[in-house]
Amino acid sequence: MGQMLQNHKKSLGEKVFDLVNTCFMVLLAFLCAYPFYYILIYSLSDPLQASKGVLFWPVMPTVANYETIFRLSGLPMATFISVSITVISTLLSMFVNGLAGYLMSRRTMPCRKLIYRTFILTMYISGGLIPNLLLMMALGIYNTYWIYILPGVTAYYMILTKTYIENIPDSLEESAKLDGANYMVILIKIILPVSMPILATIGLFTAVGKWNDYSTTLIYTTDRNLRTLPYILYQFLKEASAIIEESSGKRITTNRITPASIKMTLVVVTVLPILFAYPYLQRFFVKGIMLGAVKG
Repeated sequence: MGQMLQNHKKSLGEKVFDLVNTCFMVLLAFLCAYPFYYILIYSLSDPLQASKGVLFWPVMPTVANYETIFRLSGLPMATFISVSITVISTLLSMFVNGLAGYLMSRRTMPCRKLIYRTFILTMYISGGLIPNLLLMMALGIYNTYWIYILPGVTAYYMILTKTYIENIPDSLEESAKLDGANYMVILIKIILPVSMPILATIGLFTAVGKWNDYSTTLIYTTDRNLRTLPYILYQFLKEASAIIEESSGKRITTNRITPASIKMTLVVVTVLPILFAYPYLQRFFVKGIMLGAVKG
């Protein structure tokens, strides 16, 4: 059969179809990638020359934009806050949602249906902004670092994890119980390692959400040392003129920085970390989301 396929000669229609299909996919890939490439080359171009237009390569390449951004006050601390909460929240979300999903998948758990339906209810009914703000104050985490970390359970992620764990053969858990393992040992040594595809998917969702989160800083914090990188970006985009005056006053560069160049540079700085991390988790992403969404 394979030899017959190799000896098969494509007709003119098939060759034309392959050519058109290839050209279309290349064009589609170009249209998807070019906006990111445009932002990158704009940020690496001379601000005045870039304002006249860039196309395929930087115009008078310079790193003046990045020098301006990295020397602005508050950026190092904001970067540290964003990186730390992304890492901690991702690991915590993977463990807590894995634990919650495991508990919800055990039919012997007391009040299992009531607790599960309570989780589901939170997906449709929310207390609103003011009640959430009052709750954070009552818990004592308002305007603290923990406002970014807690809570760690999301109903949607828990449902994905529960559905995935339900597809794991019961024989794995039964064999562990025969060896004397308790529920926590079974969770850590069997369930979580086997559930790594769905946990990696949840981790990816959480990491992207935490890295891009600026609303938490805007609503729940007033301490300048708790500002995140996306919030700094939000402020910079609103105050581009002030940034230009500050960079000119400090004589960071002889090139005149423009608001557009500041925006492009900030987008590159905030997007690149996630852009580099995504390919390593993509292989888990498709498998995890499919197996966690469909009950076999």
